[in-house]
Amino acid sequence: MERSSHLGNLVSVPLTDYSVLDGFCSGIESMDSFIRNDFRLSVENHFCQAYVVMLGEETVALFALSFDSLDLDYDDKDELQSGFASTGIPDIDWNYSETFYSKPRYPALDIAYLAVQKKWRGKHIGDFLIKKIADLARRQTLAGCQFLTVDALATKEYSAVGFYDKCGFTPNELKKPYKDTLRMYMPLYIKDEIWEDTDD
Repeated sequence: MERSSHLGNLVSVPLTDYSVLDGFCSGIESMDSFIRNDFRLSVENHFCQAYVVMLGEETVALFALSFDSLDLDYDDKDELQSGFASTGIPDIDWNYSETFYSKPRYPALDIAYLAVQKKWRGKHIGDFLIKKIADLARRQTLAGCQFLTVDALATKEYSAVGFYDKCGFTPNELKKPYKDTLRMYMPLYIKDEIWEDTDD
């Protein structure tokens, strides 16, 4: 499928003017309610750094990032090492492999929030942003970072789990009935790139 030309014209900048979110509507009520009521407080209280994605003067998406750490259990590590995980095998030097898999936790960058304006959904903006966020995590020099993480929304109204799965993420837990999210992760450096086009 040919990529839409609008993707090359998207610009993401730190969110400083909250008026650009006036009228923002992802079409997912729980997400839109959060953006209207609590999003600004999360940013102002240093939970995350927010970015707005613009096409000219139009706000088409927003996302927010937080530092994180990823705990992997024995089964997660076994799936990663064997290539059974849908994420692919982490690109680790052979002489570091034993050290890597013995770690109790790993440095990560968390996608705290990601929402695409309803009229722009289905135009590959979501997966384009995941690739850009992964590239940003690889290029930053502030700290080590080996994974992207996300608590993907998973409610009766809407589930983002399939979207993140197509972007190369795998669950880090079993879905719990009392949680409306599913924790997922993706290595930033893999031996063979795995990526599919998605509809978000």
